[in-house]
Amino acid sequence: MAHQSGISVSDSLAAVFVDALTSNSVRAIKVSISGESLEASATQPIEGDFAHDFSQIVNLLEAAEPCYLLVRHDADSSDDDTLKSKWLLCTYVPDAAPVRAKMLHASTKASLTKALGESYFVDDIFGTTADEFSLDGYRQHRRHVESGAPLTEREQEMQRIKELESSAAETPTMDSRRTHVSGAKMNMSDEVVQALGDYASGSVNFILLEFDFTDERFVLGRKGSLQAHEELASSLPENEPRYALYWYDSATSVFIYSCPTASNVRNRMVYSASKYGFLVTAQKMGVRFDAKLEIDNPRVDLSAEALSEEVSSRTAPTAPNAHITQPKFKRPAPPSRRPRTNN
Repeated sequence: MAHQSGISVSDSLAAVFVDALTSNSVRAIKVSISGESLEASATQPIEGDFAHDFSQIVNLLEAAEPCYLLVRHDADSSDDDTLKSKWLLCTYVPDAAPVRAKMLHASTKASLTKALGESYFVDDIFGTTADEFSLDGYRQHRRHVESGAPLTEREQEMQRIKELESSAAETPTMDSRRTHVSGAKMNMSDEVVQALGDYASGSVNFILLEFDFTDERFVLGRKGSLQAHEELASSLPENEPRYALYWYDSATSVFIYSCPTASNVRNRMVYSASKYGFLVTAQKMGVRFDAKLEIDNPRVDLSAEALSEEVSSRTAPTAPNAHITQPKFKRPAPPSRRPRTNN
């Protein structure tokens, strides 16, 4: 969620922005996330008019590195008075960037503008390729904004993503079957409700959930009992986001948010924005989570060895949960010992 990303504007970035406001010598400021703060990683001076300088900002972009660009308008660069001496916020999130970096930049934008002063920013562009920040790309964006022309399919997708980002901070209200996330109703099918109940009682050790974009609700992808940890990795798709719930053993319930880098931006944002509401709803239905994992490569991140390491690092020793009866399945073999077999 935007206000809970934990990333804040550094004192040095605030100083650079204030200096840019007063000196009238800086055309663009590149802002990057470094550790737990937003930093000014590069600047571009004013060399010509807005059109000349904007055509050069692509030189600040890198193929796999998300960033923000704060770009100053000229006082005389437009007949539109709302743009005079104001700033444009460009959010660049390339498809090749790591999933965690994408999520951080999506959830931190509101913190950036709020800290620097929302009144300074009169325009906002989101893009995943450098071409979208070319002068032609910006002019096309302004034509649509100023004329109210119908959005292209690509622009509609970007608008949907921005709506998800801006509303993800809302606290959802929900009952046992429905949750309000990102300003839209997110329904759960009856099959999902039943599957969550079965999982909570321990009658199954695995369920897979997917979002149906046509009906805007979560539906059941799979329900059953895996017989070995090795089966988990192959149970999730490699190119689409999913939620999975898995009883690692009789005392450890794991929530897995799989967000492959091969999936498209819209899908990633919907799953990311819906995660909090889904977790709260599931917990109200009696499902508990001892560990929560976020992965981008199911085949690698959910191997038996990797899973064992992640679960061990995220959970503390707990007493066995006696009331849950789990189907038998294999567990990872301890170091230097032969795998145990089920009778």
